[in-house]
Amino acid sequence: MFELNQSENKIVLKRNNIFLAIGIATIFMAAMGIRLIFGLLPFEEGYTLSDVFGLIFVCVWILIVSGMGVFAFVTNSKKITINDEGIFCNTWFSKRNLEWTEIKDWGLSYCGQTRGEGNTYYLYFSKEQYPIKNECRKKLKGKMIKTFVIGSDYAEIVNEVIPFCASRTKVAPFIGKDKYHFL
Repeated sequence: MFELNQSENKIVLKRNNIFLAIGIATIFMAAMGIRLIFGLLPFEEGYTLSDVFGLIFVCVWILIVSGMGVFAFVTNSKKITINDEGIFCNTWFSKRNLEWTEIKDWGLSYCGQTRGEGNTYYLYFSKEQYPIKNECRKKLKGKMIKTFVIGSDYAEIVNEVIPFCASRTKVAPFIGKDKYHFL
């Protein structure tokens, strides 16, 4: 999940390959949907409302699956570098940075469960202070630098990344409690 480089005094949070797999699967699903559209068109003589509804449904389905694929590939391309100056986030489409003096809220907030992996958290850094929802999560809204922390990576983040960041800012982190959540 992350790479700690003591000589350069920085931490690099690498991408999680689960999002690459999701992105590849969504490309396959969208391609099958496009293939289905070519099979449906042109409509034969005497087509019905159900034929038109089927075409609209497949088009909407392709758009949703493609959106999921783009999200998965952008999430997979995310690289977060934490060093003495601040936090830097690079994706295929954007670059963001926050200096330590700009950060008003940061930490680990519970965001859900990943099947077969356990709890999923956001490691986040923000210019805004967010309200606490419960002992495990904050109400995170708006622009911030955040990345997913899945399953066993929680302990690594708490033991390595949180102390590294805490030594560079006076803002206390929010650490969501790691417990089993009923859905």
